[in-house]
Amino acid sequence: MIQEQKSITLNLYCDEVKECSLKIAKLGIYEKWSYIGMLIVPEFVSNDLSQDLFNLRCLADPPKVWGSCSNYCKYHELNNSEIHYEETSNTVKFKIARNWVQYWVKDKEKIYFYILGINLSKLDLNKFGPKEQQDRHSTIYNRFFRTAIKKALKRFFSEYDAIIVDNIYHDKGNLEDHEYFSWHSIYKIESEEDKIYFNNPQIVFLDSDHRSEKGDPVHSQFIQLIDIILGCVVNCLHYNSTNKNKYELASIAYEIVHRIVQRPNNKNSRYNYVKRQAIEFFPKEDLRGLDENSLEYKFKRFNQFYTNRKLLIEERRTGQISFFD
Repeated sequence: MIQEQKSITLNLYCDEVKECSLKIAKLGIYEKWSYIGMLIVPEFVSNDLSQDLFNLRCLADPPKVWGSCSNYCKYHELNNSEIHYEETSNTVKFKIARNWVQYWVKDKEKIYFYILGINLSKLDLNKFGPKEQQDRHSTIYNRFFRTAIKKALKRFFSEYDAIIVDNIYHDKGNLEDHEYFSWHSIYKIESEEDKIYFNNPQIVFLDSDHRSEKGDPVHSQFIQLIDIILGCVVNCLHYNSTNKNKYELASIAYEIVHRIVQRPNNKNSRYNYVKRQAIEFFPKEDLRGLDENSLEYKFKRFNQFYTNRKLLIEERRTGQISFFD
């Protein structure tokens, strides 16, 4: 008897934090980090998640189903704005972002994401092209973008016989003009993996503003969501913004970020993040200057991905940290 294959269809929504610094006080040095954020939306949750996000834009008390107000209330257009972590000094955008972050923290089944932090200070940058090369960052991003896709899909959906990616959506930017980025990761993954398939051989670049002519009401809003999640995670790790609103958003997310980073495999967590949400970092060891034929190099080059990192936002949260799930 031939066993029926089990498959899942999904979309990926991607954004990045190009570069941010991290001060290592005890060593008196600064590290430079880059982050890739990826929201994974299985087909079976897409409609509900999209509607929930739109409904959370309504700031009425009590909130209404989005678009149900007669002739649209006077706040509808104001609330129908693009939401970005960096723009949450705006009161309305902050309130909507706060609704989204609270929704993420309470969610147990709809939000899947993978975030990869890359420590640029530990990479041999010469392997990604000469220093003068203007798109060196894009080359680094392209290499780790492929890694992030593979790790996320295999980590979260390993029980499926076929993982079908309908589309990869990415926020518009300089990567659109990169010679390889729009197709290379998809091509390489399909040639390397026997159960990951892509319906579209090209990445779709979207304006993250869902109201824009080059945006999309559903897909652009999902890019906004990963932007908010990524902003919270990076601020928890770096405490790179002391802005009151950004701090409050990161503070709401702190408990779940802390657990994902410190206890990534805790299946008993009340946040239910295992096989749904992950935050990893690379590389664990600095291999620059080591002989590639040495035993030390060969030993250290394995298990270079890790999760346990200090969250600098804890310094402000002293006395508020809960260690109980």
